[in-house]
Amino acid sequence: MLFFSFLLMPAVCQSKTQQAEKVLAHLKGLGNGRYMFGQMATWVHNENPDMDHDSNWLKKVYDHTGKMPRYGCVTYDFHDDPFPDSAWNNGVKEMWDRGMIVGVFTFYANPAGRSWNDPVDIDPIFAPTDNPTRKNFYNQMDRMAANLQWLKDQGIPVVYTPFVESDDRNKWHAKEGPENIIKLYRLVHDYFTNDKGLDNVLWAYHTTANHGALEKYYPGDAYVDVLGKSAYGTGLNFSEYKWAVEKKKTAGKVIWWSELGIRGRRDRPRDCLDVVRKLETGYPELAGFVFWSDDGHYNVIGNNNGPELMAHPNIVTLQADN
Repeated sequence: MLFFSFLLMPAVCQSKTQQAEKVLAHLKGLGNGRYMFGQMATWVHNENPDMDHDSNWLKKVYDHTGKMPRYGCVTYDFHDDPFPDSAWNNGVKEMWDRGMIVGVFTFYANPAGRSWNDPVDIDPIFAPTDNPTRKNFYNQMDRMAANLQWLKDQGIPVVYTPFVESDDRNKWHAKEGPENIIKLYRLVHDYFTNDKGLDNVLWAYHTTANHGALEKYYPGDAYVDVLGKSAYGTGLNFSEYKWAVEKKKTAGKVIWWSELGIRGRRDRPRDCLDVVRKLETGYPELAGFVFWSDDGHYNVIGNNNGPELMAHPNIVTLQADN
């Protein structure tokens, strides 16, 4: 009974900073002919958060197309820890200072001290007394909260995703199913919002392309500002589009492709303009898309008409929005 009571507890609402509200209003104004071009700047494979570094995907996109994405996202990787937190923070600041909307992922390390893809019993995290698993996860939350506070002190709002693809059973946080990841997402949200006072955060949530996952793993309207799905391969699918549009219309949520990879590694290079065609004909209410990194076959680097996509009048890049 206590478990279900926790799931039903509403989040304590808190107003956002003026800059965060401004970004949220901007995102809500997209769709229906204006689609934001986003790009993962770094994932967890040692891509440097400095947007001028050759390994950063924002630089790769700019060098290839001559334009900069409107939105970029940096991953704070607590598993491999390839950079100090100051490097990630400064990377986010530089993006913001240059006029970009910025996103942040946290790749939390397995709190049981095992690998990122090993199972973990999350119940100790919610235990009333301290234990190694709880201490590990709270230390990571405190670490990430300190980074978000630093960004807040610089006047920077962020679109924050605490758990990447909430239903991805390859990752420790999703191995015990929707009820547990919902508990974890709500814990991070409430701890950061209510205990840490972080009001510069737009809360983002997304799942894999698995049909039904977006609704099944949803933390609730009180916990999410931006929601979306991943789409990989040639399909450019968003199978729960109708459900997402209803959330947009009735609950004011921003909806988008949170991760987009437009072909598989072995597929032939694709026409990037297929993305805007799909948006216009199938998913006009989406605010836009965020291309994945790792390899150019996911994005404009390894496909045809990348510069043409970024120059399309319906695509919002940094240059097109300033």
